[in-house]
Amino acid sequence: MSSIYFSYNPSDSEKPADQLVNDQILWQSIRKGNQLAFSSLYKKYVNVLYNYGMHIQADHDEVVDTIQELFVNIWSRRESMAEVSKVKYYVFKSFKNLYVNRLQQERKLKGGLNDPLLSVSAEDSFEEELILSQTKQQQSKKLNAAVEHLTKRQKEAVLLKYYNEMTFTQVATIMGISLEAVQNLLSKAIQLLRARM
Repeated sequence: MSSIYFSYNPSDSEKPADQLVNDQILWQSIRKGNQLAFSSLYKKYVNVLYNYGMHIQADHDEVVDTIQELFVNIWSRRESMAEVSKVKYYVFKSFKNLYVNRLQQERKLKGGLNDPLLSVSAEDSFEEELILSQTKQQQSKKLNAAVEHLTKRQKEAVLLKYYNEMTFTQVATIMGISLEAVQNLLSKAIQLLRARM
């Protein structure tokens, strides 16, 4: 898997408070039928959703189709959509649900067994320390190389928590696992990254 998926740098994005307000304004405008707001929301999230989807399952066509389905759903249901206070969380959670459903349907058609990606056992250790936003290109390359040694579930948790600045609870909900499991995944990921950095 190419390290290009980890090129997103949270320090380049809006501050979380500004992002929350701007996302809510976009969401309200979309509900009123504003195509420019819809286009802005799409442009804002298409790349990070693509990166996230490719970490769940590296299938370009499925990821692109799921993103398209998500935004078609948002636009077609805009008038009946509820007010959303955390748009980013809603978009990620909706994408994850759609993508996992597509993957499960595909596996059923192929007669495949359950994918370990879609389930994880809860374990109980916790550690939260990680600096992922390195400014130097050399450090970024080193970090990207280290991230490639994580499991898919660890990458997904790291991507959501540190690259997309979600809370532990939001990560747990999106990934469909317990809070303890998220903490365990991130703890092990941090240990591996430290060892490689």
